[in-house]
Amino acid sequence: MELRVTLLLLLCCTGLQAETPEAEMSQQEGSTFSIQCPYTTQPENEQLKAWCRMRNERCQLEVLTLDSVQYRYSDRAMQGHITIKDYNRTVSITMSDLQAEDSGIYSCVYSSNYVPLKTISLNVYKELHKWELDSLSVQCPYGALGYSWGRKAWCRQGQAQCSLVVSTVYPSTWGSNGARNKSSSIQDDTRTRTVTITMDKLQVQDSGVYWCALYNPNQRPAFIRIMEVRLSVDKSLPAQTAEAEISQQEGSTFSIQCPYTTQPENEQLKAWCRMRNARCQLVAWTLASMQYIYSDRARQGHLTIQDDNRTVSITMSDLQAEDSGIYSCVYSSNYVPLKTISLNVYKELHKLELDSLSVQCPYGALGYSWGRKAWCRQGQAQCSLVVSTVYPSTWGSNGARNKSSSIQDDTRTRTVTITMDKLQVQDSGVYWCALYNPNQRPAFIRIMEVRLSVDKIPAATTLSVTTSSSQKNSSGNSTQPRNTITISVVLCILLILAFTITTALCIRQRKKLKTGGNRQAEDIYDKPESPAQLESTENMGRTTDDSRDLNYITLDFKPRLSSDEPLYCNVEPSQAPRKPEDENVEYAIITHKQLPKNDKG
Repeated sequence: MELRVTLLLLLCCTGLQAETPEAEMSQQEGSTFSIQCPYTTQPENEQLKAWCRMRNERCQLEVLTLDSVQYRYSDRAMQGHITIKDYNRTVSITMSDLQAEDSGIYSCVYSSNYVPLKTISLNVYKELHKWELDSLSVQCPYGALGYSWGRKAWCRQGQAQCSLVVSTVYPSTWGSNGARNKSSSIQDDTRTRTVTITMDKLQVQDSGVYWCALYNPNQRPAFIRIMEVRLSVDKSLPAQTAEAEISQQEGSTFSIQCPYTTQPENEQLKAWCRMRNARCQLVAWTLASMQYIYSDRARQGHLTIQDDNRTVSITMSDLQAEDSGIYSCVYSSNYVPLKTISLNVYKELHKLELDSLSVQCPYGALGYSWGRKAWCRQGQAQCSLVVSTVYPSTWGSNGARNKSSSIQDDTRTRTVTITMDKLQVQDSGVYWCALYNPNQRPAFIRIMEVRLSVDKIPAATTLSVTTSSSQKNSSGNSTQPRNTITISVVLCILLILAFTITTALCIRQRKKLKTGGNRQAEDIYDKPESPAQLESTENMGRTTDDSRDLNYITLDFKPRLSSDEPLYCNVEPSQAPRKPEDENVEYAIITHKQLPKNDKG
């Protein structure tokens, strides 16, 4: 089978009769294209089926199928973007994730002679959306089309033909060849086989269909399309005054409803924009119950938009400080505003006296890449400067220090870092990281708001309060080391007191036991015991305070003792007389166990 297929590949260079495409199929870049090629049931059709790209009247194999086995030849097919199936007398081809360089003439063929079943011209175009005064830059690779020489051009499609905008000056065979015309330029790099087009200061009237093309003014048609670009340029939105400022704590969820009328022109797309320089930067939009997302925050699921019952509803969850900005609900392709708000997402920080504060204020999402930055404290009328960078920074790092506060602006990461040392209770308040220009009013443009509260250090003896305060402090330099030292000192003092008291009690108890034992032994040895005395000896342990940890021995005696029975006495060896008189005394060692603490008496 492999040998047979290999032999068939030798036919790729065989010239085919020129086929006129039956139709032109236009597809947007990134979309999926499918085509079905039916065939008859004649025996000669029950052979291989293939999908060819036609170049110079030759079939360049993309993929083929034979006996239900699929063979891939092009890079796009090997990547899984081109598939072929032969089923029920129909060849089905699918091309996914289309790219502009996939544009060309294709043919379904059968048998080893590559007899055409259907030929089409596939046009994969780029669709670009721009704002007035924006710039356009487009790269048109042409290596896959086999064009390695000749003049290249950028032309605009009209009703009858393509009108030249700009072209290279002469046919280029090696190196780079370019030209410029008014606000447009073209550059042809034949080493990488790529044409680069640029257009500056776009206007609404620049909207239209353009071609990167092979250009020969001495033939008809003069332009052979390499790639098509569909460009739309929209007007910048008029500056919108925010209807309200909405303040939300970082991590919270924000929702807004934008009602609209039932006029036909309103039954179009609805969008949520972030306003920058009077331009609508799309965050998300909805059309025909479908939701389309554009920002990273929306792709992460933190933003949703719904159009229901003549109301656009937007929800933003897990808000971050960099989400602060001016937003607008808009409708239709002209982005007509429905409602505009200023969203302020602030950080709330809690500190203890003598703590340090460190705050990072990213400003890349706000579009500020230069200018002086400042840290100011909000008052009743205006923001009062605390510290600012010395000069507008365009690259690198720029910082300054004022008393206990410092500021550092890293324009490479577009982040301002604020530090405050040895905080005091009077430092509590509302602060701004801000863009700063002392020569204008207002002098401060807010980047991020910080609401700071500084509490006094709790008393060291209140262990629970001290511990919880250290846990509450989640930002900046922690107070954990100081609290740890306080707790350690208190615990050591308590441990020493407990050890001293325990030692004193043990010594006192031992002395009492020794004193009581000596007296009892002397009484028993000097005087004959009566039954009452023995009973008092028996109950001696019971009169002891149960609150102390004592050892107990219970000796049971008979009420009356005969002269033949021995008499037992609880004495220590040191208390026994060395020369007992008139009595036959025997000594024994009595061992006992300590009773459990809960089983006293």
